[in-house]
Amino acid sequence: MKRLLITGLIVCIVLLGWLYGWRLTESSAIPGSVRVVSSHNTVYGKAVLFEDKVHDTFGGARLKQYLGILYQYDGGSFGNFIEEGKPFAATGFGNDDTEDSLLVVVKTAEDSNIKYIALGNHMEGLTASDTYSFTIEDVKEHIDKYHLAEVDNNYTLFVLDKYTEDAWTIRGFDDDGKLIADKLFGGEIRYIHW
Repeated sequence: MKRLLITGLIVCIVLLGWLYGWRLTESSAIPGSVRVVSSHNTVYGKAVLFEDKVHDTFGGARLKQYLGILYQYDGGSFGNFIEEGKPFAATGFGNDDTEDSLLVVVKTAEDSNIKYIALGNHMEGLTASDTYSFTIEDVKEHIDKYHLAEVDNNYTLFVLDKYTEDAWTIRGFDDDGKLIADKLFGGEIRYIHW
């Protein structure tokens, strides 16, 4: 009788957890058929960069983590892809209620030659019609204003504390540190040809 009661309690807990969206893996916690590309530990659980296996798109998800083994989907961005002729695509998800609250995911085009992505800006008043000289060395000289990551299999995942306009100023650099693409805040994603 005691064994039956314990078994019944375990079944109830598992079913209740399933109804609340608790899953044992990161990929099963994200809606749809996804493959996890990368994930980062955060104060709330995990920030996950994923590919949708059915629609050939990508996105980012915020997963709460319980007891170190259970994951629950807490929002994200889906259905993103690189437009034809563009060097990269970017998406994000977040709010300002916690530390590590903003996820920014960047996917680079296969033929873009982008090896590094930088989020941030130290150049006030720059507009999309301005030509400007900029290299990865400028990022390193003002590293307190930037987040810099190496592209891994055409992806980068950034986890930031809050949304800012500078977080949506995105620049792509080649292996030599030369600026080859950008997206200034409020502007279009573009290759740089000057």
